[in-house]
Amino acid sequence: MRRLVILAVFSIGLTALILWPTFPQPEHIFFSNAPKNRAEIIAHGAGQGVQPPNTLPALATAASMGADILEVDVQRTQDGILVLLHDDTIDRTTNMSGVIAEMTWAEVSIARADTVTEEALNGDIGIPRVDVALSRHRDARWLIEVKPGPEKLRAALELCKEIRRQNMTDKVMVAAFDHSTLMVFRNDCPEVATSMSATEVRNFVIAARLGLSRFVPTPAFAMQIPREQSGLNLVHPRVLNAAQTRNIRVHVWTINDPAEMQDLLTLGVDGIITDYVAVLGELVW
Repeated sequence: MRRLVILAVFSIGLTALILWPTFPQPEHIFFSNAPKNRAEIIAHGAGQGVQPPNTLPALATAASMGADILEVDVQRTQDGILVLLHDDTIDRTTNMSGVIAEMTWAEVSIARADTVTEEALNGDIGIPRVDVALSRHRDARWLIEVKPGPEKLRAALELCKEIRRQNMTDKVMVAAFDHSTLMVFRNDCPEVATSMSATEVRNFVIAARLGLSRFVPTPAFAMQIPREQSGLNLVHPRVLNAAQTRNIRVHVWTINDPAEMQDLLTLGVDGIITDYVAVLGELVW
């Protein structure tokens, strides 16, 4: 009798597991103007292969080249100004040095992006404020990553205010590797699309490879992932299928080789994050 009960419970559990429904994300307005028949071109660092990263010239160039999404990074200064900057210091990408969270906007504003690629157009290029960058490209779609650091939570809250102030809640998707940062942003700005944190990506990918992703809840509308991490193929067909079945876009970073771009396009990813907008454009247009 006991064996029959155990068998019955197991059978019921297995049936529930098989029949458990998949609940797709509702379509977010951020994707209403996304191309319907091709992968999106996402300009990494605003297209940092041809202009200094996270600068106004980079944004203008990427937009003129036809990028679908402008991807940038956000840091917060000591006096609460949001700026476009990848690192937590200004050492690598400018002619000055210092920790951004310990500098005022007045100090940051005089730095110049003198460390650039060979293809970059050299000139008097500084670190832009987020409000200025957004206002110059109000019709563009943005992927804004809040970088880790001591000011990350306040940066997330202030980014929400700025997106609302500019009436661009339909134009911006916010990203962060740090899960707590995304939780703070989502709580304060639920109307703005977000992508997965590193923790959410890990949980989703592992579950997808096991065929169990439908049991992993997420409020995210996209996931930005490298092609491989720690020897694990993150763009495995099971992962792609699981995400796309849930209406979660898969964006792969940072891809600059045309052959690898083509391979990912063939696999069916939803977007590619690249330093070279024009190179990817030749493959998708």
